Order: sequence, then structure tokens, then C-alpha cells
Amino acid sequence: MTISVGQVRADLMTESSIELLPPRILELSGVLPDLACGSRVFVTWLPGVPFADVLAACDLLKLCGYLPVPHVAARSIRDEGHLQEICSALTERDIPRMLLIAGGADKPAGIFADTVQILETEIPVRTGIRTVYVAGHPEGHPQAIEATLLEYMRRKQDLARTQGLNMQIVTQFCFDAAPVLAWEKRLREEGITLPINLGIYGLTTPKTLVRYGLACGVGQSLRFMQRQRWKLHRWFMPCNPQHLVDAVAQEIAQTPDTNFRGLHFYPFGAIARTLEWRRALSLSTGDHS
Repeated sequence: MTISVGQVRADLMTESSIELLPPRILELSGVLPDLACGSRVFVTWLPGVPFADVLAACDLLKLCGYLPVPHVAARSIRDEGHLQEICSALTERDIPRMLLIAGGADKPAGIFADTVQILETEIPVRTGIRTVYVAGHPEGHPQAIEATLLEYMRRKQDLARTQGLNMQIVTQFCFDAAPVLAWEKRLREEGITLPINLGIYGLTTPKTLVRYGLACGVGQSLRFMQRQRWKLHRWFMPCNPQHLVDAVAQEIAQTPDTNFRGLHFYPFGAIARTLEWRRALSLSTGDHS
């Protein structure tokens, strides 16, 4: 039976996740309109912020019926004892999942510089962590060449299989579908079969997106935005990422062995508008934009 792009798109929306800062979660009292109970909410851990702030946001989300996914940043962890403390705090709260990232700190706070080093300790799995999300960079990383990124992803996949972890990829946000589709194909060609949740920008303004794009280094997509600038004359009006969603939905519908499994939203402040749009598309199975 052939599944329509519209149905795939609706399914992707229903199963998608969103990423928020702890202060915003606390400001909203953990209540996110248009987001169903049981949805995954990723909680950002920024450099210099106590992990206790992340835990407080996770506690509130859990109380409201969501599935919190805290960021755990390798470069913000002092040593194995600190890692043990963090992982234990999560599993004691019945949060057996995390997004494991290197982190944005220029200099490591302790002995860990990357996520592979964290996984090699086996502390997460020994303390009861069962699901680990890792970062994907469809347009590369300013501090690593493509071959290195592929090798690190392969190493993470191998560690996940050895340790019995459910591992998935969550990508940086992108503007253009072309580099994303090419990157996913390269992963499959290299034997990397981890499920991919594509980072999607929320319904924020072009001005905000370009600012975040410059900060995150999403080069090819930023050039795409510049080429489309004639369409962005309403500089302060919300962008719509449906072309990205539809491209992934079409790839899933046409490619049986694709690694794409879901979407991950970066709302960049436009939380209510993004969630309302997401809910509307989750209810629509039509194939028209």
C-alpha cells in the first residue's frame, strides 16, 4: 500500500519534538498549548547554567505529562563522579533519556571534550539511561571535517549497539532540504542507520533565523536564505518551514530504507505560533502546501 506524502507529514508532526530553555518552561508553568501529553520536550543546558535548572524544568514538564529530554553537555561535566550524579538524578526521576552533546563551552570544565568519551565510560547505561539522542550536522561542523564527523557517528552507533542503547540523531536546524537529503544518503552509504530527527525552525521571522543561522554555522542553508531574499521582503513576518517538512515526508514515502523518522522543532521564541501550526498540520493529510 502506497502512503501519501500528506499522511507522512501529519505523522511526522504528531510525533515531533520541541526544544526549549529552562526559563521559558518555568515561565509557562510547564503548560504548552497545542502539545499533547506524552510529547518529547528537549531541555537546553547552556554553558555556565547549573544542571539543577535543567532538572527543575524537567520536573515541571513531567508533572504536566510531557517526556522531558535533558541536554547533557560533555564539556560542562567535571569528571566521572559528576556524570554519575547527573545520570542518577535523571533515572531517579524516571527520565531514562538524554540528548548527549559536546556542548558550546570553548574549554571543557573537566575531563570530557566530546560525547564519545562520555559513552565510553558506560556510566549512562549503568545508571539506567536507555535512550540517547546525539547531534547531527547535515552541513558540517566548523571544528571538524566530514570524515571525522562520520567516524564519530559510526563510533557512537557501535557503542550504542554494544551497550544496548536506543540511539537516535537530532540535527541542527536547516533552511534548505538539498544538503539534508544528501547528508542522510551519505550516512546510509557509510552504514550508519541511526534514526534521524530533522531540526526544523519554528514560525519565527527571517531576521531571527538569519541571526541564529550565523551563530550556528548552517552555511549552505544560510546561502539558500540569501538567494530567497526577494521572498523575504516582509522581514519581520513569520517564516514557514513546510517546504522542509514536505521534502522529508516525500523522502520517507519514496525511500523504504531512509533513516528519517521524525522532526525536532527549534521555535526561537515563537513557541505558541509554532505549536499551533504544528497541530494544524498534524490534523491534515492533504498534499497541498
